[in-house]
Amino acid sequence: MSCKVTCILVILLWVTYISSGCRCFVQHPQRIFCREDSVVLVGRVIKKETPKGGRKIQYHFKLLKSLKGVHESIGSTIIIDTYSSSSMCGVRFMAVGEQYVLSGRRDKKTGRISTITCGNFIYKITDVTFELMLYLFSGGSDSYKQNCDCKEIVNPRHEPGKFDSNKGCQLPSGLNADTDCYRKTGLCKRTGSVCGWENADCGP
Repeated sequence: MSCKVTCILVILLWVTYISSGCRCFVQHPQRIFCREDSVVLVGRVIKKETPKGGRKIQYHFKLLKSLKGVHESIGSTIIIDTYSSSSMCGVRFMAVGEQYVLSGRRDKKTGRISTITCGNFIYKITDVTFELMLYLFSGGSDSYKQNCDCKEIVNPRHEPGKFDSNKGCQLPSGLNADTDCYRKTGLCKRTGSVCGWENADCGP
């Protein structure tokens, strides 16, 4: 194969990858919550704006509850940055007036919080299941906070060979497996020396 043909193929593959948009596998919310640098909060969107340049969206939230890593006072306004482009995993769907439970990361240098659709969770408060309410809000033995020693929840289809039952749980690998059920209801909790699923009656 000539160099010219090879170069054309490489360019086509690159263009296909770029045009395909944001790509990542969905992670379990317990894994996201327990990530060392995660910020998790409940807030109501009071303003949505696109600063000059158009590359970013800024959501102004009224802070209703801090679940992890938020030091601002309840009732204060927090600005959360995201990309305006869905191809950059930007969050474009949050609406003014609605309440959300969401995760993000805080920049250590600027102190600003940002979020993207990849590697985070964003739930409209009315869509949060009973189990998620318990895991996120209770702080008890059946909460994410108290079970971060079992945070390594892996999907073998995307992370083959990474599973360790001493550190977390494994999602089913079948093509028809209902992994969304595990994200909505399942808790990875330690029993003795190993971690296992609770409230995860999600089929094979």
